[in-house]
Amino acid sequence: MTIEEIVRAALVAVLPNTNAVALPANPAWPALVFRIDTTPESRWVLGGGYEQHTVMVKTLARSRGEIDDLKKRVRAALEVLEEFLVDEQSGDAEYQVETGVYVYVQNFRLRTRR
Repeated sequence: MTIEEIVRAALVAVLPNTNAVALPANPAWPALVFRIDTTPESRWVLGGGYEQHTVMVKTLARSRGEIDDLKKRVRAALEVLEEFLVDEQSGDAEYQVETGVYVYVQNFRLRTRR
C-alpha cells in the first residue's frame, strides 16, 4: 500500500467524509482533509531506502465538541499504524470560507520503506 492509501484507510475509519488535499465544492460537515509531504531519508543509512512523511490532518466541524471528539480519534487512528513516529504539533486554525466552521490542524510524522 502507498502512504496515501494507508493514511486514507486510517482516517476513513474515523470519519467517512475524508478528503485528500482539499474539500470538495459544497462540503458536508464534519470533514477531514489530509495532505502528505514526503522526504527521502538520505543520511540515516546509506541507501537505507526510507522516507519520512509529514501528514497534516485538518478537522472541520460546526461545533467544538465535534472537533474535540474527532481530533482524539484521528490521533488514535494514526498512532496505532506501524509507520507512526510522532505527533509533531497541533492547534486551532481559521476557516474563512464559511462562518460557524471550526478547524483543528494536526501534524504527524510517519516513516515507510521505499
